[in-house]
Amino acid sequence: MQVPTAHSLVYKDECMFSYDTPFSSGGLAVNLNSLQGFGEHMVELDFQRTSCGLYLLQKWTAVPKTEAELEAEAEAVKASAAAGTIVIPGKDSKVEKQHWLMLMPEKKLIEYPNQELPTLVSQACDGVIAHEGNSLQQNVAAFVDDFEAKESKYARSLEQLPSEGKRIPSDPKQWRCDESGVTENLWLNLSTGFIGSGRKNWDGSGGNGAAERHWESTGKKYPLVVKLGTITPHGADVFSYAADENDMVIDPLLSEHLAHWGIDIMKLEKTEKTMAELQVTLNMEHDWSKITEGSTELEPLSGPSLVGIANLGNSCYINSVMQCIFSIPEIVARYPSNAEAIFRSAPANPANDFPSQMAKFGVGLTSDRYADTAKADDGPASASDVCVRPLAFRSLVGQGHSEFSTGRQQDATEYLQHLLEVIVRSERTTADRLGAVSSTKSLFEVTMEEKIQCVESGQVRYKEAKQNVVFLPVPMEAATNGLEFKEYQEKKRAKTISEDATPVVAHVPFEACIGRLTSDEMLSDFYSTALKRNGIARKTQRFKSFPPYLVLQVNRYYIDTETWEPKKNEVEVPMPETIDLERYRATGLLPGEVELPEEEEVPAADAAPPIDMAMVEQLMQMGFSENGCKRAVKEAGQSGIEAASEWIFAHMSDDDFNAPLDAGKPAGAGGAKASAEDVSMLTMLGFNDEQARAALIASDNNRERAAEWLFSRADNLDAAVAEVLTGATAPDPASGGGPVESNDGPGRYSLFGIVSHLGKHTGSGHYVCHVKKDGRWVIFNDLKVGLSKAPPLDVGYMYFYKRE
Repeated sequence: MQVPTAHSLVYKDECMFSYDTPFSSGGLAVNLNSLQGFGEHMVELDFQRTSCGLYLLQKWTAVPKTEAELEAEAEAVKASAAAGTIVIPGKDSKVEKQHWLMLMPEKKLIEYPNQELPTLVSQACDGVIAHEGNSLQQNVAAFVDDFEAKESKYARSLEQLPSEGKRIPSDPKQWRCDESGVTENLWLNLSTGFIGSGRKNWDGSGGNGAAERHWESTGKKYPLVVKLGTITPHGADVFSYAADENDMVIDPLLSEHLAHWGIDIMKLEKTEKTMAELQVTLNMEHDWSKITEGSTELEPLSGPSLVGIANLGNSCYINSVMQCIFSIPEIVARYPSNAEAIFRSAPANPANDFPSQMAKFGVGLTSDRYADTAKADDGPASASDVCVRPLAFRSLVGQGHSEFSTGRQQDATEYLQHLLEVIVRSERTTADRLGAVSSTKSLFEVTMEEKIQCVESGQVRYKEAKQNVVFLPVPMEAATNGLEFKEYQEKKRAKTISEDATPVVAHVPFEACIGRLTSDEMLSDFYSTALKRNGIARKTQRFKSFPPYLVLQVNRYYIDTETWEPKKNEVEVPMPETIDLERYRATGLLPGEVELPEEEEVPAADAAPPIDMAMVEQLMQMGFSENGCKRAVKEAGQSGIEAASEWIFAHMSDDDFNAPLDAGKPAGAGGAKASAEDVSMLTMLGFNDEQARAALIASDNNRERAAEWLFSRADNLDAAVAEVLTGATAPDPASGGGPVESNDGPGRYSLFGIVSHLGKHTGSGHYVCHVKKDGRWVIFNDLKVGLSKAPPLDVGYMYFYKRE
């Protein structure tokens, strides 16, 4: 047995192989050796794996608090406010906990505590009970509140106009907007004393923007405002309208600035949600728009493969992607259908084992164990709800990633691409556990052929690039109602149209989008190796191969060049439920075509410097993908944010804008360079220079990922190194060690999944998905699952097609 300490890993909140918790009917049994929890259906499997005969069985029940308990809490809150301290009121229910010592394999129960038990057993049980464990609350809190406010540069030198006797009342009921008289979402300008309504949210909620209009009317001179209902002795929400901040900020002199207007910070209580709380709520409360099928009352569905997923706080992008992923038969067969074998072969800590977490997630969605957990409301699941709550999966997949390890809303397409990368890395070393005959990578990988023809010489060059998502440009000029849409936009910019007017949305046919993707593009500054100088070239892109599953992303988003804010094009693209792309298949070198001479290798001294990741992070905050931002920084010569932004505006519709920077480009032909310092660090692990350099190139110069890359390919390292450094095809462990073969087939597809997004840009708002099950469309909205009556074929973001 192991007596846990404060530093021990104690998994007492959820089963390692299922989503059972102490609130499940059978409770949760904690192995007193590994300190890992297991549900009633998994405890025998764990016993067979570990031979540990002692478990602490936990059974928790949520029961309503008595009126006396609620009244006592209310009195405590009042008393704390009077004393100038804060006590947060509890929930209306409490948790009653029961414990037993369980002896395996008989599953004999001994009620705990029990004075007849040996001291060591009691110490182990008490340690588990007292340990905080991987509590849901702690995990959710770590993800949800990611507001990293910084001190405003205007705070310490803030100018405050004379108050002239003006005092802000201490009674919140007397607060009014100075412009409109509204009483909610009020912001006090710390310089002028003006009280104004806040900005309107993306879903139409929020304020009327009076506070911002006041800032503009005063010459944009007084940027700092504080949200009145959030002021407590511990601080408040402060926002800066200044163009170089335009975000939540910290005012270190807030107490003094408020006192100028007669506000005693020690005497106010919180009466409104903070901006962090509103953002989380906004991501969980949905704008019942066309995507979520309006106010239509949907028929609820439940059963295997009709299971919802709890929202962990900004996790709807994960939920939507995973519902589509686990609707693919090959992935279901590889993970949930093979779950028992995966669990039996799991390492000592399954929480860090991707196959175990993937199988656990899949079983939760495809079995009927959690099928009846759909919630009537749109809120998140409470801690006492037993449902599919993929905390461990989210943590494991996001581990080490600058974005997916946070609680901020993320782009669903980028998450899919990252997930597939994680799957590929895992399957290289776990193929024997999965019984796999091919890699998951091959299910999605499409090869695009790029043909560049020098107009003057007529000579050509062909390149291939593999990608798992095809980014579909939306040519707004091809809108079938272009004139009407243009007139509406002009009136909107001139503010000559009422807010109640019916918006005009552009209608762009799918054929125009796929046509733009595969149409000729003229390159005016192309270096021709035939002419030995720059000239004009024609670039054309076609499909070299068609995978079993084709993912298309409709590029609806752009950056407003006036406000520098990420926005969504008001456009509908009716996506067909069946498509035939064979006419866009690549031809390869045609008879009579002459290839351009090979490019001369760039000397090492002239190689491009490493990408400035600080600049990349700044650009990503505008709403662009990481790949697009890296490309912009590189192409702009790393000369500054302004130059990189200008490049983005000019090239954001390029077919390869979101593709990896060196996709399809062997390192030996000018790909990413590995630093000498990182190479040296990896050679200290026992690898040679060539192996270390290849690992760093394959891992975007991330030292930790490079080390993982090396160790995970130990059985086939030379071939993997050759693949990176020369572009040669390496054997794939998931295919039994043979060469990787193209999974090409006919380019005819049927639509089976749609991931849709509500909000101004992919870094905020809410995601839902629609999946075709047994010939009918089903909507998955976190925990809510219902029969769809109008799937959003024309306003989706990411579309999943299956090859016929």
